[in-house]
Amino acid sequence: MRGKKKRKQSVFRQLSLMGAILMLVLFLAFVYSSWQMQKSWRENIWNTNQQLMAQIEGKMEEYHQLMTQIATVTAYSPTIYSYFFQDPVERAISIEDVNTVFSNTILLEQNIAGIYLYGREMDLIASMGKGTQEVERMGVIREIKSELEYSSLFSFSDSNVPYYAIYFPIFDLNSQLYGQQIGMCVLIMKPDKFMGILEGAQATEHTQIYLLDRNDRVLAAQGSPDMEKIGKGWKESSSEYQAASLGLPMGGWQIVSRIPTRELYGGEDGLVGFHTGAYLLALCLMFLMVAFCYWRLLVPIREMDCFVKHVASEPRDRISVRREDEIGRVENSLNQMLDSIEEKNMLIQDARERTYQMEAAEKQLQISAYRNQINPHFLYNTLDCIRAMALYHDEDEIAEITLALAKVFRFAVREGNIVMVEEELNYIQEYANIIEHRFRGRIHVLTETDEEARQKPVIKLLLQPLIENAVFHGLEQKIEGGSVKASVRMEGKGYLRFVIEDDGCGIEKEKLSALRTQIGSMREACIQKKCQENHHQGKGDGNPEAEGSSRQRGIGMANICQRLRLFYGEKAFFQIESEEGRGTRITMMIPDRVEEEIV
Repeated sequence: MRGKKKRKQSVFRQLSLMGAILMLVLFLAFVYSSWQMQKSWRENIWNTNQQLMAQIEGKMEEYHQLMTQIATVTAYSPTIYSYFFQDPVERAISIEDVNTVFSNTILLEQNIAGIYLYGREMDLIASMGKGTQEVERMGVIREIKSELEYSSLFSFSDSNVPYYAIYFPIFDLNSQLYGQQIGMCVLIMKPDKFMGILEGAQATEHTQIYLLDRNDRVLAAQGSPDMEKIGKGWKESSSEYQAASLGLPMGGWQIVSRIPTRELYGGEDGLVGFHTGAYLLALCLMFLMVAFCYWRLLVPIREMDCFVKHVASEPRDRISVRREDEIGRVENSLNQMLDSIEEKNMLIQDARERTYQMEAAEKQLQISAYRNQINPHFLYNTLDCIRAMALYHDEDEIAEITLALAKVFRFAVREGNIVMVEEELNYIQEYANIIEHRFRGRIHVLTETDEEARQKPVIKLLLQPLIENAVFHGLEQKIEGGSVKASVRMEGKGYLRFVIEDDGCGIEKEKLSALRTQIGSMREACIQKKCQENHHQGKGDGNPEAEGSSRQRGIGMANICQRLRLFYGEKAFFQIESEEGRGTRITMMIPDRVEEEIV
């Protein structure tokens, strides 16, 4: 299965794309919210307008009921009602009472300009108020009305003040003639009251509200000073106005509202300004966010990218950490990772060097062993022959030394670098037998260990060179002799502790300091050779064969330090303590296991 092709796209492009998407989303949100706001604004204004028109309708209904009550109370008052059934003489006598009723009616409603009573034949039988005769000439009263009705606007010749008429039929209330019309009461009204009804009924600031009669003449208006008849089609919606109308129970009267389109669709200036300001503020915040992301995120990422490309050629360089946030922690982690990689590379390089040196030392030891050894079988057979001859002549001491020497040779030339602690200590015991016989019991070699440490692996011939140094450089010069003790213990978890301690003559301070310096600064095989030469110069036990053999095998204190470094690296610990005249103490600590690649 083929892997997907990786897209090469910079973070800057991704950030720019994200910014563009955010701007588009923000713009679409602005357009949608503006549309929703305008829609809600239109609906609210239109609903408010409908409610205001309904309120006007309710007020006009109340006015209609009021005028119906006033007309009923006036027309059916005993004085007025009986007036229809009187002869001319009786009417002349009762006219004063009729005028009193008319006066009281006008007091009830100040907008009444005149009251007229007509008989069955449309003859005027009583009147009070404005333009009695002129009303008749104008033809306002044409016929008997069978129900309450409102007229259109009209004006008298002496002024341009508009008026309208309310026609109220009067019926016979006698049981025999019940329901027969006997006359009509006409009220001449001023439309001034309608201005109060329309007041406060504008849904917007420039909304126009009109109260129209049956001929579309303006009875009252709000929002327009033009009280004359407006041209044809003005009640219909147009590009400039949105119109709405509502019929009234007054014989063709109606309410008309005209809302400017700019106010209906434009929304409230303050709300639109707030919405636009919020959008601009959000846009500025988005730009600030993008700029912040660029300078606080993208620039450091670019710096880290350039640094990663640069560190390939300069692995020791480190990025400068100037922040304490997540970016700073990433930069710090990058530096730590580079430090860890460098440390691991050094460890790998050191391991390679140690492996190489170990292999070289191993080959050198093999060469030295091949150079110095005679055929092992020949040597062992010869030693066995000597031992047999000693036993034959009852020389037990010679036989014992010969056997010990054979075991020492067998252990020394055995293949492999790793043995158990128990095997190393057994080898030391055989070596101790030879030493004690050689020095006639004047020098003693002791060993000590715990059970847990016995089965732990250790490099071969680790203790014998140190014990040999203690014997030949520390105890041999003492007339009374002395002892050297080698102890092995477990130290904590995963470590072996070796202590070789003698009560010999010790090491002089100057030589001890020089020896410590040589051991501490030792890195290469040449240092090993130099340390070996310095260590062995001027001192011997009077046995050239032993000293020569030791030098050929490269056995000495420096050799031990070099081997510890080769096998265990920095995990090995080596320390020399000595006091002139009182003895020397050597302490070593190594891991209780050996890595497989160096076994």
